[in-house]
Amino acid sequence: MKNKMPETAVYETDVQPDFSCRTGALFVHGCKPWNQKPYGAEAAIPNIIEIHKHAEANGWKILGSVDRHFYEDAELIRNTGGTFQDHCMNGTQGQLRIPELEPQKDIYIRSKDGPRMGARTYTEQELEDYLESEMQIIFEKQSYDVATNPNFKPTFQMAVRKGLIRTINNGFGTDYCDKAAVLSQLKFGREINPDFEVYIVTDAIEEVNIDFSGKVDMNFGKSALEEMARAGARLITTKDVLEGKFK
Repeated sequence: MKNKMPETAVYETDVQPDFSCRTGALFVHGCKPWNQKPYGAEAAIPNIIEIHKHAEANGWKILGSVDRHFYEDAELIRNTGGTFQDHCMNGTQGQLRIPELEPQKDIYIRSKDGPRMGARTYTEQELEDYLESEMQIIFEKQSYDVATNPNFKPTFQMAVRKGLIRTINNGFGTDYCDKAAVLSQLKFGREINPDFEVYIVTDAIEEVNIDFSGKVDMNFGKSALEEMARAGARLITTKDVLEGKFK
C-alpha cells in the first residue's frame, strides 16, 4: 500500500560504526581531547537515536546515507590523490548502520553495484515505489558527497514534489558529509519549492576538523556550519526538534 509523503523527514548522515565509535576506522572526534567521555561522535549518538524515535512516533520519513567503499574508490589514500584512510569498506561491520536506527527497515539506493562496476541508476517507478513505502531510504555513496550518487537528486526532488517541505539533518561529519548533504538538499529542494527548509541539529553532529590537505584546523567544522547557514540552513538543537520549535 502506498503512503502519502510526510511534510517532514529526518536525514541521518553516515551513522555507521566506522564514524561513530572510537574503535571505528575513521572515528569522528573533532580532534578534541581523548579524556572527554562520551567523546566525539559518541556524544551525539543518544540525540540521534532520540530524534529517530521521535520521527518514527510522528510518522516522519526517515532518509539518510551510508558510505560503502571499494578498494578503487578515488577518495581513499591507497589511491593517488585520495584523502581518507580505508573506512566503511564493503562487507565490513564498520560499514553498517548502527542497530538503534533500525537498519532492517532500510532500502539502500545504490550508486554502483560492486567493485569495478559502473553507475547504478533506478527507474522513476522504482524510486516512487520506495518513497511511497514505509521503509527508510538510505543512499549509498563512494564519496563524502551524497550527490555523487546519481539517484539522489531525482529521488529527493520527487519527495519534494510529493509534499516534503523540510529535512532535519544529523550525523557525521559536519565539515564533509553533513555539509555536502545539506547544501545539496537546499539546492535540489528549492529548485522544486523555493520555500523548502533544511535544518541541521548542532548537538547531533560532530566535525572532523581536518582539512582536505590533512592538516588539523579547529575552525574547519565551525566554518562548515557558517557556510550552511549562509546558504539558508537553520541551526537547531535536539530539544528544538523534540519540542517542535523548527516550524
